[in-house]
Amino acid sequence: MPTIDHLHDTILGAAARNRGARLEDLRVGQHWAAVRTTRGSGMASTLRGEAHHHGVPPIADAGSLHLLEPLALAERLRSDSLPEAALGLAAANALLGPPDGRLTEHKAEAVLGERGAGRRVAMIGRFPFAERLAPRCAELWVFERGDGRTDDDLDDDMVDELLPQADVVALTATTIVNRTLPGLLELVRPDAFVLLLGPSTPLTADLFRHRVDLLCGTLIVDPEAVLRAVGQGAVTSQIGGVRRVCLWPE
Repeated sequence: MPTIDHLHDTILGAAARNRGARLEDLRVGQHWAAVRTTRGSGMASTLRGEAHHHGVPPIADAGSLHLLEPLALAERLRSDSLPEAALGLAAANALLGPPDGRLTEHKAEAVLGERGAGRRVAMIGRFPFAERLAPRCAELWVFERGDGRTDDDLDDDMVDELLPQADVVALTATTIVNRTLPGLLELVRPDAFVLLLGPSTPLTADLFRHRVDLLCGTLIVDPEAVLRAVGQGAVTSQIGGVRRVCLWPE
């Protein structure tokens, strides 16, 4: 299974193919970070509900980040600070640009409804469609540690027991930022169907080398609208100018 360094190397290696792109704009809002380059635009969750280092600036060099090359900004993905790592992931996603490969307009909810029907589904990160999905599944186990947590969500101490039992596993891409993705992938059964989903998802087929079967993410088609919304503290449902897509292995 990959380490977090392997995952970072994979994402940044794909982003580096477009190292000639120029940085055009960036925003770090209360809930999202967004970056626009001449290659494309990307976003990532700032994980406001999770802890970061107190007593030090959460994002180094804030105020002069616009002077950086996009790839240097993307390297912040390796930071121990969650907001800074989120900004790095947003920059990497912006450099990836429109993905090559088998891209469809499916939403993650539709795929999970089909793949999870009558089966045991584990969801790492609560998504808005969880309640609609639950009646279709034999079991739906939702794990959430951030602001979106509800009374019905399970604690992390149940992950080791339940994740290996799941037939379908939906992992929020913020597990890249908080570095929990490798440990989760180690718990997944070899025959389970694994989705990485959410607007933070890097849409690069290179991730299929790391035990992921499907990438469900966001393409930004109106960067100005996204940057404006992010800068004004928007949550996901308030951000327009995007397409929800799935990238499948060839």
